[in-house]
Amino acid sequence: MRRLARRVLRALRGDPPAAPDAPIHQVTEANWSAVPRDLWHHYDEPTLPQQPGGFPVPNFALRANSSGGGSLGYWFGIGDAWAHVVARHLPPAPTVLDLGCGCGKLTRFLALVPDVRYVGVDIFLPHVLWCRRAFASIEDRFAFHHFDGYSDVYNPTGAIQTVDYALPAADASIDAVAAHSLFTHLHEPEARHYLAEIARVLKPGGRAVISLHVEPPAGQAYVNDHDRSDVDLDYFLAMAAAAGLAHHETLGVIYGQTGVVLARRQHG
Repeated sequence: MRRLARRVLRALRGDPPAAPDAPIHQVTEANWSAVPRDLWHHYDEPTLPQQPGGFPVPNFALRANSSGGGSLGYWFGIGDAWAHVVARHLPPAPTVLDLGCGCGKLTRFLALVPDVRYVGVDIFLPHVLWCRRAFASIEDRFAFHHFDGYSDVYNPTGAIQTVDYALPAADASIDAVAAHSLFTHLHEPEARHYLAEIARVLKPGGRAVISLHVEPPAGQAYVNDHDRSDVDLDYFLAMAAAAGLAHHETLGVIYGQTGVVLARRQHG
């Protein structure tokens, strides 16, 4: 597990991979760290070829740099769990913003919702490029945006600071925001900025489903330790309230992260 984590961090930081020993025909657990990152989006999971009427499954490299550490079962499980939660908060013909969409673990399930419109955003360009190809058959309803934001782990050459980023949606245009495994990495000023942006784009009464780590050290309200952020839940809810988002529901633990649902205030 430690070896895999080191390989993931090298790939995320853009360290030069070893040259492939042979032409690349597929990207697997065995060879992914030797494949240049700018090629990852061209390849799907070879053991689960795309079926008629369905969508491809991302390869191991893309999944390893998303939730689940590369495990197919974990990746599908997280997507399924979040789809059930998000779907409970959708009105007819909804517009959903998936903040930190990764390589489509939630996307593929939301595609089953009739008349849904979807906006996916991610800081990791290979994820965005793969999603654009994988979901091209529904590109009239599903759009994917790359946020070229700076992150020492996920995008070290990024040109934009998170606190300067405006979500790609008009004011009061979104019915639901999903943010799985995003706030679990943010520094407090970044989290406050995203909460304000979520409040801006949500329609009055719209919902935001967010996951958190809620185990800061005793006596501290918000802690970021390199790639993990922990926040006291009451402190986070106060942050949300200051941004115009009310606490609607605490979901409990979903695959190791505490889920909360926030609601945009009806007025103001």
